[in-house]
Amino acid sequence: MKRKIAVFSLAAIMGTSSLLLPNANLAFAESLEEKKQDIEKKQSNVSSSMSEKESEISKLEKEEAQLDSEIESLDLQVAETKGKIREEEASIAETKKKIEELKVQIEEVKARIAERNKLLEDRARALQESGGMVSYLDVLLGSQDFGDLVARVSAVTTIVEADREILRAHEEDKKLLEKSEADLNSQLKKLEDSLSELEALQTQLNSQVNKKKELMKKVQVDHEEASHEMHELEDEAAFLAEQKKAIELEEKRQKAAAEAAAREAARAAEEAKKKAAAAAKSSANSSSTSSSKSSSDSSSSSNSSSSSSSQKPAVSSGSFTWPASGTFTSGYGYRIHPVTGGRKLHAGIDIANSTGTPIVASASGTVIRSEYSSSYGNVVYITHNIGGQVYTTLYAHMDSRLVSSGQSVSKGQQIGTLGTTGRSTGPHLHFEIHKGPFSGSSSSVNPLDYL
Repeated sequence: MKRKIAVFSLAAIMGTSSLLLPNANLAFAESLEEKKQDIEKKQSNVSSSMSEKESEISKLEKEEAQLDSEIESLDLQVAETKGKIREEEASIAETKKKIEELKVQIEEVKARIAERNKLLEDRARALQESGGMVSYLDVLLGSQDFGDLVARVSAVTTIVEADREILRAHEEDKKLLEKSEADLNSQLKKLEDSLSELEALQTQLNSQVNKKKELMKKVQVDHEEASHEMHELEDEAAFLAEQKKAIELEEKRQKAAAEAAAREAARAAEEAKKKAAAAAKSSANSSSTSSSKSSSDSSSSSNSSSSSSSQKPAVSSGSFTWPASGTFTSGYGYRIHPVTGGRKLHAGIDIANSTGTPIVASASGTVIRSEYSSSYGNVVYITHNIGGQVYTTLYAHMDSRLVSSGQSVSKGQQIGTLGTTGRSTGPHLHFEIHKGPFSGSSSSVNPLDYL
């Protein structure tokens, strides 16, 4: 009776396996295909956004080149204007020098005029005291002879002409100096006006240049922002490609695992069939064989358990296991900035421990990316397929990484060590779980709901 029940149960198990495995594989394949299609859709959107950014960057580069040309032209105009200003300043300096020389000359002439005035005043006073022209008659009438008369007339004539020449030179010097000083003052005024005009022009040109520089600065900022966004899109496209590749590798890995499991089930079924046949001949031998196998399995399990590192966290039986041992210091949720009051999502949990503490894969899967980033420091992304659902886990601020992109990892396998790289204030592991392909914080879920 026992042999019949055992054979029936084995047949039931084999029948159930043959019914469930194909359906599970089909659901798994459909789930991965959907995720791949989702990623391909995102890749298409990113590609379209990159094309738009490339067009925007090209337009900004043309505007920047045009502004460069305009600024170069303005720089030449400013340089030319400054050259004219320097010429005018030199001319003004020369004119001022001439004016200073003229002032010296004027002072000398004024001194001569003052001497002449004194001389003429003295002569006029003498003439007045002596009776004016009578004195000249006395001089003439007092001549001793004709020769003396001629000499005296000549002397009087020379004196009178000298007086007239003094007066004429006096007036001419005054008129000449007044005219020269007026001309030079007029020229100086004209040059000063020209300098004011040139300075005003330079101010205007400087204003235009500053305006162009502001426009140029804006274009450069827009260009830098567009380039930064372009780099982010390129990184997102690269990550999507890596994620798609990792999902495909995970698909192959799980398919191979399913095939291996099916082969093992077939082998076990065949072995069980042989044992059942042997059991029909001798129930005692069958019981002995079963007992021996149970002892062997128990011994194997014990050896496996004893070989694990005491520093590693215990591998739980759930879908995900804790990625590291340590102190839970921060949970999933929004944080309020103490100064700005802004809200920011902390998309994972933090586990603090000493540097070098082992970090393990929270579930079996395929590494999407293993890299260093300025924010996360050493970080590893792993994709998983659990019950037909794709998940992504993230391990950040690691001291070291022990896995590479595309590598398959098993649940509990060490992938790195705990540290404080990137934007971290102390040694800890920042751990995230994302439902579906990684899409930033929008795809994150609370890890405590899964661990």
